[in-house]
Amino acid sequence: MGFFRLDLKKRITISLIGFFLFIFVIIYFVIFPSVRDIRNIKNEIQEQRLELERKYVKGQSLKKMTEKLKRAEEKIHVLDQVFIKEDAGLEFVTALEEAAGKDGVNQKINLLSLSPVENEFYKMVPLQVSSQGGASQQMNYLVDLETLDYYVNIKLLELSSGSRSAPTGDSGSAANVNLFITADTYWRGSAGN
Repeated sequence: MGFFRLDLKKRITISLIGFFLFIFVIIYFVIFPSVRDIRNIKNEIQEQRLELERKYVKGQSLKKMTEKLKRAEEKIHVLDQVFIKEDAGLEFVTALEEAAGKDGVNQKINLLSLSPVENEFYKMVPLQVSSQGGASQQMNYLVDLETLDYYVNIKLLELSSGSRSAPTGDSGSAANVNLFITADTYWRGSAGN
């Protein structure tokens, strides 16, 4: 009870010092740690937000990749059709002969030996085709070669004039054109290797 015996000025001073000490303790032990915790939580929230944005962007790109993959899988059968199956070589030669017959040209087909360029998926087989016929017939024949279901990669195309011929029953004579093509064809095993 010594506090009440002090004069009013000292009591007010001690009360103010006690009050400021109490405020300091509250600020130092309650408010500062709370502010520090709030800053830490804010930083964690920002890091989580950035991580979520990265995951969202990654998820979107994965979604787009998945969609592209599905579209590619839907069209993979088209790629399979351009390859000549090893057991369907006769069909390929027949398709070439049908194109020549349809366009009225005489042709000679020479499938060369297997090229050294080979990988696990396909084999490249060189092809040489020489044909004779009228200029418009040869152009039609070229168009038919390009529109075959098989992929024929023409590397060399030579056109030369041939002798004039008059087919029986044709009043006018048409100039013959000789066509020589060197191309690559792509072959796969019948089971896709």
